[in-house]
Amino acid sequence: PERLNALMAAKWKLPKSSKALQNLLHNPKESDFWQADHILAVAEGGGDAGLDNLRTLCSPCHQVETERLRGRLKLVDKSNSDTKESSRDIRTWFASQSRPMEKAKEQQRSSSPVCIDLDTGE
Repeated sequence: PERLNALMAAKWKLPKSSKALQNLLHNPKESDFWQADHILAVAEGGGDAGLDNLRTLCSPCHQVETERLRGRLKLVDKSNSDTKESSRDIRTWFASQSRPMEKAKEQQRSSSPVCIDLDTGE
């Protein structure tokens, strides 16, 4: 019950089936709780970055970051569809991507998700 209470307090998305929930509580795997995350998303130019572009997030925080990325990508799609041209010149795109890694790290420092330690509840 202690682990279940901690997961519920952290607003963890629990499995719907009883069997899956029992498996999560009694036989957890790392991937149930932790996810690798690109600081600068692959969709935003971070695909060729090194290990310094990766961080580990708990699964709920990773979900939050993924939703933020989806929101940003929707805005980019909307702004691109509003333009008269269907595609931009590649030089313009690269110029707009100046120093994306530094921007991503700055954004991470200012908006890092808050995680709860499941052992202490803090």
